[in-house]
Amino acid sequence: MNNFNQCKEIFLNSLKENFDSREIENIFFELLFFKMKWKRVDYLLNKNQKLSPNEVSFFENSLEKLSKNIPLQYITGQTNFCNLLIKVNPNVLIPRPETEELVHLILNNHEQDSLKEILDVGTGSGCIIIALKKILSNTNCTAIDISKDAIRTAKDNAMLNKVEIDFIIKDILEYKNVEKSWDVIVSNPPYIPVFNKKYMHPNVVQNEPSQALFVENEDPLKYYKIISDFAWNHLKKNGKIYFEIHEDFANDVVNLLDTKKYFKSSVYKDFQGKKRFVVATKNE
Repeated sequence: MNNFNQCKEIFLNSLKENFDSREIENIFFELLFFKMKWKRVDYLLNKNQKLSPNEVSFFENSLEKLSKNIPLQYITGQTNFCNLLIKVNPNVLIPRPETEELVHLILNNHEQDSLKEILDVGTGSGCIIIALKKILSNTNCTAIDISKDAIRTAKDNAMLNKVEIDFIIKDILEYKNVEKSWDVIVSNPPYIPVFNKKYMHPNVVQNEPSQALFVENEDPLKYYKIISDFAWNHLKKNGKIYFEIHEDFANDVVNLLDTKKYFKSSVYKDFQGKKRFVVATKNE
């Protein structure tokens, strides 16, 4: 690994069984920007530059981790979400582009001054509630998660992005008697049935927290039931629930809310045309 051009070629050859060549290039350039602050044009201008021992060590360690299916975001310890820097680690899910759409859906559906209180259930890294608070600076934002480690990460991200959020470590099942109501309750709960593991990329299954991803095969709507029951008691009149969902269960989530007869719900598609969100309005 003498120069950056050779470094790139080593990445392409070493990871070809894990990723396609375009994805390897993207990974390499993201690592290059993380370590060197170089964009692609900087690489072209400096590709024959010799690597320092520290740089060799960084790229070799990164290559080893990538070959073991460790996600790039866990190697750098960060990702971008709604133009914000979000710290991530194996205690929290890596935010997806689809979830950015969930944030935009909320922002587009409401006048900023109309939202006084928002609750994020299962906040993980805090990416959703932090992105909302960054725009809705006058809104009181609360986030709950059962994981102490996730809340610790979310608090760090709130500090990093200079927003104030009330973080609570608790199971939503044990948060029933709180005497408070919200204008919006948002959640991206675990919704992937366990049997789907075999179809997923190893870097997700082997590294990201399973309790934030998977739900029992027998009860894939478990968290939607729990959260919608909670929302009935704690949403203001005409308040809304925003769910991210598994595309296969869109109609099931709508039916669940419709059978309760106190929500009017709609399905929204993501940028790939997949049914990805359900929005439900409390009709009392």
